[in-house]
Amino acid sequence: MEYKNNLSLIGETPVITVENDLIPQDKVLKLKLEYYNPNFSIKDRTAIGLIEKAEEKGLLYPGMHIIESTSGNLGKSLAMIGAIKKYKVTLVVDPKIEKSMLNIYKAYGANVVSVSTPDENGSYQKVRIKRVKEIIDSDKENNYYWPNQYENTDNSEYHYNYTGDEFLNIETDCIISAVSTGGHICGIGKKIKENRNVKIIGADVEGSKIFGGESKPYLINGAGLSWTSQNLNFDSLDYCIKATDSLAISLCRYFAKNNGLMLGGSSGLSLAGAIYMLNYTDVEVATAIIPDTGINYLNQIYDDNWVSENTKILEDAENILNEIDNMKVWETKYEEFVQ
Repeated sequence: MEYKNNLSLIGETPVITVENDLIPQDKVLKLKLEYYNPNFSIKDRTAIGLIEKAEEKGLLYPGMHIIESTSGNLGKSLAMIGAIKKYKVTLVVDPKIEKSMLNIYKAYGANVVSVSTPDENGSYQKVRIKRVKEIIDSDKENNYYWPNQYENTDNSEYHYNYTGDEFLNIETDCIISAVSTGGHICGIGKKIKENRNVKIIGADVEGSKIFGGESKPYLINGAGLSWTSQNLNFDSLDYCIKATDSLAISLCRYFAKNNGLMLGGSSGLSLAGAIYMLNYTDVEVATAIIPDTGINYLNQIYDDNWVSENTKILEDAENILNEIDNMKVWETKYEEFVQ
């Protein structure tokens, strides 16, 4: 088939079924592989949704300059779209970002601005956003458009209108994804709940404040926030889980060795939620959203030296399942911990 450009390739990602010792023999784990999008992540969907809605509203037009705070994947997607649609793009990043990401941004022609000092909780998101606002305020011609993936509800609305339809065709008892802005999982969850009785689970990393609790530094890119964004609607979620960096990274490495899958760190959070549901609830079929590829993190979570300096790895299924058994899990309906 022939397509006009990369934007036509966004969406309609594949679903596979996987088996290993973490999954009960009488149950099924499906993975929705979002790294089959052109820029290898689900953020291609978010980016095109935000940009095209801004153009539709007259907020973005030729000659304007897109600016955004990003920890990685949304920046790639915006930079690609800017190259195709001929918008200038500036991306505000922080020291946690992979060097390969920066090279991709620059290859697409984006300008990169980096902050260096975290906030009082050790997080960089608020610092990045502050820098975005400073750049916008310094522009006397009002030439910048800020998609604001965190608070712009066009994010979740796009996933409700488009991504959610793909999940209606998946036979499953529950859908799990890592949460950051909350845009994709809550948009998908809203669409699913209007049509089917399927549980929706949001997965976060220890140290993030999306679901409350103490804010502290964490390693996983593409997940977590130091606040709860406007796109996160708890009415769309049945369960919330919080996993450690160690568990999420261990799961990514386990699935690489046992299933031949290179998964990004936030995928480990999705897998933690899915494996919990399959092992400790009556769910028969779980579908985990795999937000991006592990190729983005070869120098981090798949680098033995980096891992040994930053966290511990759970090498076998028994230790991983024990960690999942001790994971924080609660039902949003009752706001009570299950375990």
